Amino acid sequence: MNISALLDEAAAKVPGVLPSSVLVKDYPTLRLGSPAYLLPLASFLKEKGFTYLEIITAVDWLGPVSPEGYPRGGRNPNPLQESEPPMAAPAKNPAVPYKPVFDLLWCLADIDAKARVFLRLEVPRENPVVPSLTGLFKAADWQERETFDLLGIRFEGHPNLAKILTPEFLKGHPLRKDYAHVKDKYDE
Repeated sequence: MNISALLDEAAAKVPGVLPSSVLVKDYPTLRLGSPAYLLPLASFLKEKGFTYLEIITAVDWLGPVSPEGYPRGGRNPNPLQESEPPMAAPAKNPAVPYKPVFDLLWCLADIDAKARVFLRLEVPRENPVVPSLTGLFKAADWQERETFDLLGIRFEGHPNLAKILTPEFLKGHPLRKDYAHVKDKYDE
Protein backbone atom coordinates (compact mmCIF):
# COMPACT_ATOMS: atom_id res chain seq x y z
CA MET A 1 0.00 0.00 0.00
CA ASN A 2 1.33 3.40 -0.99
CA ILE A 3 0.27 5.64 1.93
CA SER A 4 1.45 8.82 0.23
CA ALA A 5 -0.75 8.14 -2.81
CA LEU A 6 -3.67 7.27 -0.53
CA LEU A 7 -3.32 10.56 1.35
CA ASP A 8 -3.17 12.51 -1.92
CA GLU A 9 -6.30 10.68 -3.14
CA ALA A 10 -8.10 11.42 0.15
CA ALA A 11 -7.18 15.12 -0.08
CA ALA A 12 -8.45 15.23 -3.69
CA LYS A 13 -11.66 13.33 -2.94
CA VAL A 14 -12.68 15.18 0.25
CA PRO A 15 -12.33 18.97 0.11
CA GLY A 16 -10.99 20.63 3.24
CA VAL A 17 -8.61 17.75 4.03
CA LEU A 18 -4.87 18.38 3.96
CA PRO A 19 -1.84 16.35 4.94
CA SER A 20 -0.80 17.69 8.33
CA SER A 21 2.64 19.16 8.91
CA VAL A 22 2.38 17.99 12.53
CA LEU A 23 2.52 14.19 12.48
CA VAL A 24 1.37 11.91 15.27
CA LYS A 25 4.25 9.60 16.20
CA ASP A 26 5.54 9.83 12.61
CA TYR A 27 2.33 8.29 11.24
CA PRO A 28 0.62 9.81 8.20
CA THR A 29 -1.79 12.45 9.48
CA LEU A 30 -4.64 14.26 7.75
CA ARG A 31 -5.92 17.60 9.07
CA LEU A 32 -9.63 18.32 8.59
CA GLY A 33 -10.71 21.92 8.02
CA SER A 34 -14.19 21.37 9.43
CA PRO A 35 -16.22 18.70 11.27
CA ALA A 36 -18.30 18.34 8.10
CA TYR A 37 -15.40 16.50 6.42
CA LEU A 38 -15.05 13.80 9.11
CA LEU A 39 -17.72 11.36 7.88
CA PRO A 40 -16.79 11.57 4.17
CA LEU A 41 -13.09 11.09 4.98
CA ALA A 42 -13.68 8.21 7.42
CA SER A 43 -15.99 6.52 4.87
CA PHE A 44 -13.37 6.91 2.14
CA LEU A 45 -10.63 5.44 4.32
CA LYS A 46 -12.84 2.55 5.43
CA GLU A 47 -13.49 1.69 1.75
CA LYS A 48 -9.71 1.70 1.22
CA GLY A 49 -9.17 -0.92 3.96
CA PHE A 50 -8.89 1.16 7.14
CA THR A 51 -11.64 -0.82 8.85
CA TYR A 52 -10.39 -0.65 12.42
CA LEU A 53 -10.94 2.42 14.60
CA GLU A 54 -8.08 2.17 17.06
CA ILE A 55 -8.57 5.28 19.18
CA ILE A 56 -10.43 8.54 19.60
CA THR A 57 -8.92 11.11 21.91
CA ALA A 58 -8.58 14.86 22.33
CA VAL A 59 -6.22 17.47 23.77
CA ASP A 60 -7.29 20.71 25.44
CA TRP A 61 -4.92 23.50 24.34
CA LEU A 62 -6.34 26.20 26.64
CA GLY A 63 -3.24 26.52 28.81
CA PRO A 64 -1.80 25.15 32.02
CA VAL A 65 -4.09 23.07 34.21
CA SER A 66 -6.00 25.02 36.83
CA PRO A 67 -5.04 23.99 40.38
CA GLU A 68 -8.75 24.24 41.24
CA GLY A 69 -9.25 21.00 39.32
CA TYR A 70 -7.43 19.00 41.95
CA PRO A 71 -9.11 18.25 45.26
CA ARG A 72 -6.93 19.06 48.27
CA GLY A 73 -7.06 17.57 51.72
CA GLY A 74 -7.09 14.04 52.98
CA ARG A 75 -3.77 12.44 53.86
CA ASN A 76 -0.97 14.92 54.22
CA PRO A 77 2.01 13.68 52.15
CA ASN A 78 4.39 15.49 54.49
CA PRO A 79 3.47 14.57 58.12
CA LEU A 80 6.06 17.00 59.57
CA GLN A 81 4.13 19.87 58.08
CA GLU A 82 0.90 20.79 59.89
CA SER A 83 -1.01 21.94 56.81
CA GLU A 84 -0.58 21.66 53.10
CA PRO A 85 0.99 24.65 51.37
CA PRO A 86 -1.27 26.46 48.89
CA MET A 87 -1.00 25.20 45.35
CA ALA A 88 0.41 27.82 42.98
CA ALA A 89 -0.93 28.17 39.47
CA PRO A 90 1.51 26.70 36.95
CA ALA A 91 3.37 29.06 34.64
CA LYS A 92 2.72 29.00 30.90
CA ASN A 93 5.32 27.21 28.82
CA PRO A 94 6.47 29.54 26.00
CA ALA A 95 7.12 26.54 23.73
CA VAL A 96 3.46 25.42 23.79
CA PRO A 97 0.99 26.98 21.31
CA TYR A 98 -1.92 27.60 23.71
CA LYS A 99 -5.27 28.40 22.09
CA PRO A 100 -8.95 27.97 22.99
CA VAL A 101 -9.53 24.74 21.05
CA PHE A 102 -9.69 20.98 21.44
CA ASP A 103 -7.55 18.97 19.05
CA LEU A 104 -9.40 15.73 18.30
CA LEU A 105 -7.52 12.68 17.04
CA TRP A 106 -8.83 9.51 15.41
CA CYS A 107 -6.52 6.61 14.53
CA LEU A 108 -7.72 4.33 11.75
CA ALA A 109 -5.84 1.14 10.97
CA ASP A 110 -5.62 -1.27 8.06
CA ILE A 111 -4.68 -4.42 9.95
CA ASP A 112 -3.82 -6.48 6.86
CA ALA A 113 -1.49 -3.81 5.47
CA LYS A 114 -0.16 -2.95 8.95
CA ALA A 115 -0.83 0.73 8.29
CA ARG A 116 -2.25 3.55 10.39
CA VAL A 117 -3.61 6.97 9.51
CA PHE A 118 -4.40 9.70 12.01
CA LEU A 119 -7.11 12.28 11.49
CA ARG A 120 -6.85 15.64 13.31
CA LEU A 121 -9.55 18.21 13.80
CA GLU A 122 -9.56 21.39 15.87
CA VAL A 123 -12.91 22.37 17.37
CA PRO A 124 -13.64 25.43 19.51
CA ARG A 125 -13.94 24.94 23.27
CA GLU A 126 -17.29 26.71 23.27
CA ASN A 127 -19.93 24.24 22.08
CA PRO A 128 -17.60 21.55 20.67
CA VAL A 129 -19.66 19.30 18.36
CA VAL A 130 -18.46 16.74 15.81
CA PRO A 131 -20.28 13.97 13.93
CA SER A 132 -20.34 10.52 15.49
CA LEU A 133 -18.55 7.65 13.75
CA THR A 134 -20.73 4.99 15.44
CA GLY A 135 -22.50 4.33 12.13
CA LEU A 136 -19.17 3.37 10.53
CA PHE A 137 -17.25 1.85 13.44
CA LYS A 138 -18.80 0.02 16.41
CA ALA A 139 -15.66 0.83 18.44
CA ALA A 140 -16.58 4.52 18.31
CA ASP A 141 -19.44 4.00 20.78
CA TRP A 142 -17.57 3.86 24.10
CA GLN A 143 -14.63 5.97 22.92
CA GLU A 144 -16.92 8.86 21.99
CA ARG A 145 -18.72 8.52 25.33
CA GLU A 146 -15.37 8.68 27.16
CA THR A 147 -14.32 11.80 25.24
CA PHE A 148 -17.71 13.38 25.96
CA ASP A 149 -17.53 12.52 29.66
CA LEU A 150 -13.98 13.74 30.26
CA LEU A 151 -13.82 16.75 27.90
CA GLY A 152 -17.43 17.69 27.09
CA ILE A 153 -17.12 17.21 23.32
CA ARG A 154 -20.50 16.20 21.89
CA PHE A 155 -20.76 13.64 19.10
CA GLU A 156 -23.80 14.44 17.00
CA GLY A 157 -25.76 11.33 16.05
CA HIS A 158 -24.38 9.13 18.83
CA PRO A 159 -27.09 6.66 19.94
CA ASN A 160 -26.35 6.93 23.70
CA LEU A 161 -24.10 9.88 24.51
CA ALA A 162 -24.01 9.53 28.30
CA LYS A 163 -21.32 9.55 30.98
CA ILE A 164 -19.23 6.39 31.08
CA LEU A 165 -16.33 6.99 33.51
CA THR A 166 -17.40 9.60 36.05
CA PRO A 167 -20.40 9.46 38.41
CA GLU A 168 -23.59 11.27 37.47
CA PHE A 169 -23.26 13.75 40.34
CA LEU A 170 -19.86 15.00 39.14
CA LYS A 171 -20.19 18.46 37.64
CA GLY A 172 -18.05 19.44 34.69
CA HIS A 173 -15.51 17.51 32.64
CA PRO A 174 -12.31 16.61 34.55
CA LEU A 175 -9.84 16.67 31.65
CA ARG A 176 -10.67 20.24 30.64
CA LYS A 177 -7.89 22.64 31.59
CA ASP A 178 -10.40 24.97 33.28
CA TYR A 179 -12.07 22.20 35.33
CA ALA A 180 -12.77 23.24 38.93
CA HIS A 181 -13.52 20.43 41.38
CA VAL A 182 -16.70 20.88 43.41
CA LYS A 183 -16.49 19.14 46.78
CA ASP A 184 -18.81 16.18 47.15
CA LYS A 185 -19.52 13.47 49.71
CA TYR A 186 -16.30 11.62 48.84
CA ASP A 187 -14.04 14.56 49.74
CA GLU A 188 -14.75 14.28 53.49
